Amino acid sequence: MRSISRQLGSGLLLVMLITVLLVGQGAVWLFDRALRDYLGSDLQRESDALLVAMTPTPGGLMLDTTRIGPDYLRPFSGRYFIIESHHQRWRSRSLWDERLPAVNVEQHNNQLVPGPAGQQLLMRSQHFRRASQPVTITVALDYQPLLLAFQRARNWLWGLGGIAVLVSLLLQHALLRRGLRPLRAVRTELAEWHAGKRLELSDNVPLELSPLVREINHLGAQVEQIIQRSRKGLGDFSHALKTPLAVAESLLNRDSLTAEDRVQLQRQLQDIRRQLERALQRSRLAPESHSIQRFDPAEDLPWLLGSLQQIHGAEVEILHPPLAMGRPWPFEREDMLELLGNLLDNACKWAAGRVRLDWVLLPDALQLRVEDDGPGISEQDRQQVLGRGTRLDESVAGHGLGLAIVGDLVDVYGGSLELLESDLGGLAVQVTLPVARRQPID
Repeated sequence: MRSISRQLGSGLLLVMLITVLLVGQGAVWLFDRALRDYLGSDLQRESDALLVAMTPTPGGLMLDTTRIGPDYLRPFSGRYFIIESHHQRWRSRSLWDERLPAVNVEQHNNQLVPGPAGQQLLMRSQHFRRASQPVTITVALDYQPLLLAFQRARNWLWGLGGIAVLVSLLLQHALLRRGLRPLRAVRTELAEWHAGKRLELSDNVPLELSPLVREINHLGAQVEQIIQRSRKGLGDFSHALKTPLAVAESLLNRDSLTAEDRVQLQRQLQDIRRQLERALQRSRLAPESHSIQRFDPAEDLPWLLGSLQQIHGAEVEILHPPLAMGRPWPFEREDMLELLGNLLDNACKWAAGRVRLDWVLLPDALQLRVEDDGPGISEQDRQQVLGRGTRLDESVAGHGLGLAIVGDLVDVYGGSLELLESDLGGLAVQVTLPVARRQPID
């Protein structure tokens, strides 16, 4: 596993080295181009001055040496010229016995060519007409000192750039250590959480870490809820099995079982089986599942309604809103099928002929309502069914295990369950499930 600091440091080092090389080389190249253009203008002025120094005489053109600068008279001074006209040729005394390389007027202006004494010459050659005679003037300037100056400048730029790269790496390392300090604090808090010394992480973290801390705290709260629910469920399950097991054990300890004892024993075994089924149903409930498969009324309700029609027959009509208009619910598909299946199944059992399903998906909650036109439940029985500590599967026949599973699932999602009187004349079960609002991780 590679270090984030090393990855960022390697990337910064590579980028800055390329930048320093490009800036150093590019700056020298641009200055060289600009200086050559400037000196080219100076060579142009020298050519014009030499052209003026060409004096017409009856015997042809002559070079007036009194108009020539002193640099052209000193050997290897770095200033040179050659003038050609017909069969005449003049060359500066500074060339001594050396020759200038032949140049192409169109291609070698402001270009460097080898010169005498190891010099690099910036040359310019141009055609003129003087006294109706063609004249070609070539002037050259020693560029070697400037090339050495450019090399020194390039070395300085690269050296200073290397120092800047080193300082930047040290600063980045220090800033990264400071910026990653909250992660070390979070790691310490996670160790304390694992040891049971804290229940949630501190939210005093940088903005970039805040979504991660919220997700961890949300997960911790969910795990704690599952643990508490499991403990409570085990306690309830143990308490629920204690009485039927004691009765069954007492009956089995008798010398002979009468028919009534057998009926009683069978009833206790059925009670144990119902408790086991309810415990299994509770164990599969998953609050806020991260499964990507959500409940879609347009796709999932037709299958569920078709199954219920096959079970209860055509004498029960199930009314519902248009399925094509319903948008997906932000809940896990299997849980919603379990909840709606039990509610509609109970309603169909007690309905005289009609069952109505309706729902409203609000920004912060989902409201479900299932009604039937059956005998309903009296208000006193409703209070008893929803009373704390009362087992739903033992309260009212026909609304037993199904409503118990619905109540468990509603508790898991932190919702509410109400038993009301329906406009159809029977029972109306209204369920409200809050929609979790969690910030996405950036």
